[in-house]
Amino acid sequence: MLDTIKPSDDSDNQAGSYSLEGREQPVSLEDRHILTDRFLDRYHESLFNYRHFYDDLDEYGNPETCNEVFYFISGMSGTAGQIRFGLPSILKRFGNKIYAKCLHLDEFSHHRPTWTKYTEDNLHKRRQKIVQDLLELCERFPRVRVVTSSTGFYDFLGSFQKLGAIEDQLILYWLSSAPDQVSRSIWESYFYRLNGFTYDGMKWYAYPNHSLLKCFNPECGTNIHWRHGQQKNIFYKNDVESRFSYLGMQWDYVSTECFNFILQDNLDIFRRSGRKVEFETHVLAATRDGFWDDSSPEVILATLDKYIGKRRILFKETSHLWAVTPENLFELLE
Repeated sequence: MLDTIKPSDDSDNQAGSYSLEGREQPVSLEDRHILTDRFLDRYHESLFNYRHFYDDLDEYGNPETCNEVFYFISGMSGTAGQIRFGLPSILKRFGNKIYAKCLHLDEFSHHRPTWTKYTEDNLHKRRQKIVQDLLELCERFPRVRVVTSSTGFYDFLGSFQKLGAIEDQLILYWLSSAPDQVSRSIWESYFYRLNGFTYDGMKWYAYPNHSLLKCFNPECGTNIHWRHGQQKNIFYKNDVESRFSYLGMQWDYVSTECFNFILQDNLDIFRRSGRKVEFETHVLAATRDGFWDDSSPEVILATLDKYIGKRRILFKETSHLWAVTPENLFELLE
């Protein structure tokens, strides 16, 4: 049974509090603005939409009968359950006898507001869990395929110095490569004054997603009309990532300061190790990625050079999320 985090019954403070197993957990939000409380009400409500109750599932397949083992590390705001989007490609490539374990801690449950997750203590727990999980998997299995998504790669780097004993058992995949530093959006100050707040010294704001906004940033689209041979489908962003609806658009809360805090915290540890990742690594990168200031292949390669030695990189002319369509992931796995 899942430990469920429920919105507080205190309607006067519902936007800034939640309860875990009946215990109130106060969340102090400062510098609220004209629509902050209304946006937060919609955001907190969305954390309990039915579709999200599988997002904390952290195991797929049977470890007793598997031929291939995967370990999944999601990026910021990601969940263990995001691996489900890649399962068709994994099963097509490796067959049904697979076992996938995903990084998961209660502190990073999908039902928690994003800004409560990324504390210094929680990041330390996250790295410890990565090391513990991988050591346990490598003790049971001769090979583990580590799949990192977006900024999840940097969580792996922050754990890397403690994995020396098992490196020859690992194969690394980085889906939708992310920059090692994020610049502020020109829209941040506008949306912060509309719906933002400050939590633990960091500014958070909700930004809109609508297909008409893709001309400003390719990450603002809400879906993709996918076609591969005779197959076609419409993939919706809110089936993969957290989104809430308000004013006829989809929104998500982000913080540039928090993004960079996570990246710096992991990279400081990685740099102290004094070495790069030298075992087999495969990277899927988008050349129209709105999270990079410049997502040209030359810039992405220069970033990879800092952290990875032996690598194979697959460039796709698309946006951050939609690089990971079924056929692209299958190509990377091959």
